[in-house]
Amino acid sequence: AVVSTQSTGQVVGSYRVGMRQIVPIWILFFINLFNYIDRYIVSGTLDLLLKDFDLTFSQGGLLTTIFIVSYMILSPVFGFLGDRYNRSWLIALGLIIWAASTFMCSFAQTYWQLLVLRGIVGVGEASYAALAPPIIADLIPTAQRTFYLSFFFIGTPVGGALGYIIGGGISDRWGWRWAFRVSPPVVTLLAIATLFLVPNPERGGADNTNTSVQLTRSQEIRAGQNPVVQLFVETWALLKTKSYLFTTLGFSCLAFTVGSLTQWIPVYVVHASDMAGTPYTNSEANYIFGILTCVAGFVAIPLGSVVSKFLERYTMKADALINAAGMLVSAVTLYIAIAMAPYNILTFWVFAMITQIAAFIGWAPNTAIILYTTPALMRSLAQAVNILFSHLLGDAISPTIQGELSDRIKEAFRDFDISISTSVALEYSFFLSCFVCVLGSVFYLIAAENVIEDRAKAADTVVSRRPTIQSRSRQSSVLNATGFLRDEYDSDQEDTRPLIEPREPGIQARPAI
Repeated sequence: AVVSTQSTGQVVGSYRVGMRQIVPIWILFFINLFNYIDRYIVSGTLDLLLKDFDLTFSQGGLLTTIFIVSYMILSPVFGFLGDRYNRSWLIALGLIIWAASTFMCSFAQTYWQLLVLRGIVGVGEASYAALAPPIIADLIPTAQRTFYLSFFFIGTPVGGALGYIIGGGISDRWGWRWAFRVSPPVVTLLAIATLFLVPNPERGGADNTNTSVQLTRSQEIRAGQNPVVQLFVETWALLKTKSYLFTTLGFSCLAFTVGSLTQWIPVYVVHASDMAGTPYTNSEANYIFGILTCVAGFVAIPLGSVVSKFLERYTMKADALINAAGMLVSAVTLYIAIAMAPYNILTFWVFAMITQIAAFIGWAPNTAIILYTTPALMRSLAQAVNILFSHLLGDAISPTIQGELSDRIKEAFRDFDISISTSVALEYSFFLSCFVCVLGSVFYLIAAENVIEDRAKAADTVVSRRPTIQSRSRQSSVLNATGFLRDEYDSDQEDTRPLIEPREPGIQARPAI
C-alpha cells in the first residue's frame, strides 16, 4: 500500500479520500450552517422580542440559555448512543425534531411558550453536534483531518452571521415570526439527505488501524454492563485525561465569551452608537455584525488549519498553543472595542472583528485535540462531553449572567437617558468576558503541557484492542526532532508490533523501529 500525507491524492494505507467522503462532509457542513443560522435568529430578533413580550435583559438572555441547557444535557446521551448505534439515523431524527420545534416558535403567543419551544430546539440540535465531528474523523485520514474539520466549522461563523442578517432583516420588514420560518424547510431536506447520503463509517476506520477487531473487543468489554454505568465510567475516563480536561475548560471560556458577544453586541451597538453620534437601527447593527462575523470566520478558521499545519513541524503542542494565543489576543482587543464604542463606532467594529478572528482561529485545532487525545471508539462521547461542559460553563450561562449584571448596573444609572444607562450597563458587563478570555488562555497552556503524552496514550489504547495485525507492511517510522512520526512502508514483511511501544513514566512515546 502506498502512503501519502500530501494535501492532494490523499491516501493512508488503502484509504483514499473521494466523493464517498466529500459528499457527506458537504451535507454535515450545511447542517452546521443552518444550525447556527437558527441559533442566532434569536439574537437577530432580540430587540423586537424584548419589546413585543415586554422582557427584561435577564429574560432575553434566558431564551438562549434554555436552548443551550437542553442542547448540552442531551449531547452526552446522543454521544453515548452514537458510539453504539447508527449515527446517521440519530442525526436525522434530531433534525426532524429541530425543524418542527423551530417552526412552532413562530406561532408562540407568550414568552413561556417561546421559551419551552427553544428548549426543544436544543434537543434536536444535540444529535448532530455530538456526532458530526466523529463521523468526519472516521471518514478522513489523520493527516488531512484538521483541514476538513476547518471546512466543517466555517459553517459556525457564517451561519451565525446569516442568523443576525436574516433575523434582523426579516424581523424589521415582516416581523420576528417570519424569521423563525426560514430554516425548517431546509433542515427537513437535510434530514432526508442524511438518511440516504451520510454513511455510518467504521469507528477509527480512517486511522490506519484494524477497526473491526477494535469494535469487537469494545463490544465484548461493554457486554452485560448497565448503560448508565458505562456512560459515567467512560465520561470519568475522559475527564482524567489532562489535555482533554483543560482543552474543554479553555473552550468553555471561549463559549462564555462568544455567547455574551453574540447575544448582546447588537443591542449594545444600537445604544452605544447613539452616544457616539452615529445611531444605528437594530437591523443595521445586526447586518454589520453579521457581515463582520462571516468575514472573520472565513479568514480565521482556514487560517487556523494552515497555522496548525505549519507549527506542527516544530511542536506537537501546536493546536493548544494556537488556542492559548487566540484567547489572549481576544481579551485585549475585546477590551479596546468595548471601551471605544461610545466614542468612535468605527474603531469598535475594527477591534470587534479582530476579536472574532482571534477567537475563531482555534476552533478546528480545539476539535482536533479532542479527537486525537481520545480512543476512536469513544470519540462521539468525547465530543459530546466537551459540548456538555463547554456550554454548561460557557454560553449556557453567559447571556443570562451578563443580562443580570447589566440590569443591576443599569439600575445604578436609572437617572440617565435610556441609551446612556443601557450602553454603560452593557459596557461594564462585557469586561467580565475579557477576564474569562485570559483564564481560557491559561487553561490551553496547561493542556499544551500534557497533549503529547495524552495523544500517545490514546494511540496506545487503540493498539491495545488489536491483538494481531495480519498481512501488514512493515512500518519504518522516523522520529524527527519535532517529535512527529513519518511513516515509510518499505517491505511486505508482517509486523505484529504495536505502532507505539509502551512507555515508562515520564518518557515520551517511542516509535517501533
